[in-house]
Amino acid sequence: MLKNYIKIALRVIRKDNMFTLINIVGLATGLAVALLIIQYVRFELSYEKSYPLSDRIVRVTMDYLNGGALDAQDAEMYPPVGARALREMNEIVNFTRAYPLRKPNVTVQLGDKYYLVDNVYAVDSSFFSMFGYPLLRGSRKDIFTKPRQVVLTKSLALTYFNTLDVVGKTLKIPRTKGSVLLDVVGVVPDSPINTHLKFDMILSYPTMLSDFGENEDNWNNNNTYTYLQLDENTTYDAFAKSLAAFSDKLISEKKIVNERVVAQKISDIHLYSHKTYETEPNGEARSVYFLLGVAILVLLTAFVNYINLTTSKSLDRAREIGMRKVVGSTRNQIRAQILMETILVNVLAGVVAIGLVAALQSVFVDMAGLPEGFTVFTDKFFWKTVGAFLLLSICISGFYPAFVLSSFDPVTVLKGNFSRSVKGIVLRKSLVVFQFTITIILLVQTFAVYRQVKFLRQQSLGLNIDHTLVVEAPVTSNAGQDYGAFRQMLLDQSQVKSVSFSGTVPGLGSTQMGTTTGVNLADAITKTYYNYYITEIDTSFFNVMGIKLLAGQNFDALTRPGFADTTDRQLIVNEETIRLWGIPTPAEAIGTRVSLWNRKATIRGVVKNYHYESPKAAHIPIVHMYSPNFKSYASVKFRPGNTEEQLATLKKVYGANFPYSPFSYFFLDSEYDKQYKSDDRFQHVFSALTTFAILISCLGLFGLATFTVSKRTKEIGIRKVIGASTTNLMLLLSKDFIRTVLIAILIGLPITYFLVKNWLAHYAVRIELSWWLFSAPALFVLLLVVISISSKTITTALMNPVKSLRSE
Repeated sequence: MLKNYIKIALRVIRKDNMFTLINIVGLATGLAVALLIIQYVRFELSYEKSYPLSDRIVRVTMDYLNGGALDAQDAEMYPPVGARALREMNEIVNFTRAYPLRKPNVTVQLGDKYYLVDNVYAVDSSFFSMFGYPLLRGSRKDIFTKPRQVVLTKSLALTYFNTLDVVGKTLKIPRTKGSVLLDVVGVVPDSPINTHLKFDMILSYPTMLSDFGENEDNWNNNNTYTYLQLDENTTYDAFAKSLAAFSDKLISEKKIVNERVVAQKISDIHLYSHKTYETEPNGEARSVYFLLGVAILVLLTAFVNYINLTTSKSLDRAREIGMRKVVGSTRNQIRAQILMETILVNVLAGVVAIGLVAALQSVFVDMAGLPEGFTVFTDKFFWKTVGAFLLLSICISGFYPAFVLSSFDPVTVLKGNFSRSVKGIVLRKSLVVFQFTITIILLVQTFAVYRQVKFLRQQSLGLNIDHTLVVEAPVTSNAGQDYGAFRQMLLDQSQVKSVSFSGTVPGLGSTQMGTTTGVNLADAITKTYYNYYITEIDTSFFNVMGIKLLAGQNFDALTRPGFADTTDRQLIVNEETIRLWGIPTPAEAIGTRVSLWNRKATIRGVVKNYHYESPKAAHIPIVHMYSPNFKSYASVKFRPGNTEEQLATLKKVYGANFPYSPFSYFFLDSEYDKQYKSDDRFQHVFSALTTFAILISCLGLFGLATFTVSKRTKEIGIRKVIGASTTNLMLLLSKDFIRTVLIAILIGLPITYFLVKNWLAHYAVRIELSWWLFSAPALFVLLLVVISISSKTITTALMNPVKSLRSE
């Protein structure tokens, strides 16, 4: 019997090869899209899952309050908090800190070779047990209990020494004052790609105390990430209540002021945490789940296609089913036959879908920002998902057609009195409306995402980042070295317009700046505790960056002999800063005295607001202090010209002045572009999904149009004989489809307006919702519908009526 079912199913599939092709392509496309997005979502949700204790580890962070209201959130914590929480909270069994040694100046010296290292942290000895890192070389006994110990990742050990047997070797980290000699005590595997805390090298935390000026009882600077391990019998909610009481105690002791200690599960960090000083840019939960929802809708669209095309051909199969019943076939046997056809089509679609995944995988990995080398085919979950989706597809796309076709009355069918049921026609039209409602929603969303990303890129940054190369400061043991020679040698180059030294540069993000809540007007009666960002600059910074001074003076006068900025601190602030202070105009701010860290300072100048980060975020209050030293970055503004020559010039001058230090640089405009990456990726993935949804919908519409026209061929011939024009026939054949799509547009536009409005609310700077944003996609869909059905309808309308009348 099974053999018979398969033989007949293959015969039906071969007979209706065009419909079979449409069904296979539609289902395969939907399956491929769903499979790729499911793997992407699974990767995004897998962060921290590789740690055995991930469900028991939390990160404590800091909320800054102003008048009781939340002003800012910081991912870093004061160094003593972890140890004290362990002593005073029964819910905690362990803790570790991770102190980031941020760029620049993270350099490793091996003999006469220098290497820059990106991710370096100082951690406590408990780090290994809490995060479950095994030692490939070395012993856990007494590890990281002493200063000047270092553990390398496998990749870094091989890079430096070409072997993993590195325990007992030494390496040096040059500092501004002297250098730190480190003993290699172990090698660990590379950090997982799906963790927020990636590192290449870790130092013992005691090294921070002995060589980097950190203090165990430092309640002034929160520069460490702090992780707590909860007792296995403790729930997160119970811990959160205890932590609130712990935070209140710190406030009562004045260890923290206008601050609050809070916690978050480490599994929530990647998708739900967007605090200042995150270890890396995190993902967006709403984007991940939105794409998952879209992928499911695309898959449902493919199922709808199959159901529509199969049931629309019910008239063709009616006599066959009637004859089968007359000769003794039962309903169950007919259902089994229809299901076998569905199974074969779905299996073929599954094979094609896997081929599409293989073909699109590398493009998708790049588009979605997945790690290099990411593959789905070695993952058992992928193959389980393939099986689950095929089963789901067979059930959804197969059972309804099987029950519809098996329900035909054989007497009615064989008498030639069979006609499509009104319910069936309404259902098919409803499914088409559903398809195109989804298409309209996706297309409008795509237009909105594209416009928003473009709008952000067109926004004025308030500075000029063109033709600007930034080089990281060298590491030197000579703290008093004069960098004037380096600056002058650059200025002597004909290609160079200007040079500036600064503590950080726009585009790197606020994590490179210091923050403080301790800034108020000197005569303020009521103190506020806004979070201000501090950066050090020289006299050329505003000129190099093209930042406009609205009132007051630059720092030029501070270079006069005998002037020490530390004795009479002068500040240049931006417009957002004086707004928070309640000063109406920049001119009125000049000369105003402020209290900074319990010392008096004077407002020397006010600059126009500029975006230190991308325009996605609102302007932040920035306080500029004067420093002539090359501590962190040198920004070099070049004249328009050959970029490769400019880079070679910069590298040559740097090497002549700092031959002992590795050369590290970046283009400022490229650094800014990194901040748009998440939006660009979302736009590209979303656009691709929308394209597939449109393709599937148009395929289905083309199939329905082809079938409808084939059943009305004789009618078309008669109409032509009695004088109907080609235009009239076009309108006749198209109006039902166009009416259905217009209904979909009327349903989809209000829904998508709500979705777009809510999505844009997350941006500080956003586009206005205009009528064309919704009408253009609607007209585009109508055009696609006309194109999808016109090729077949025009061919039939132009057909010789004699030939039409001969057709059955």
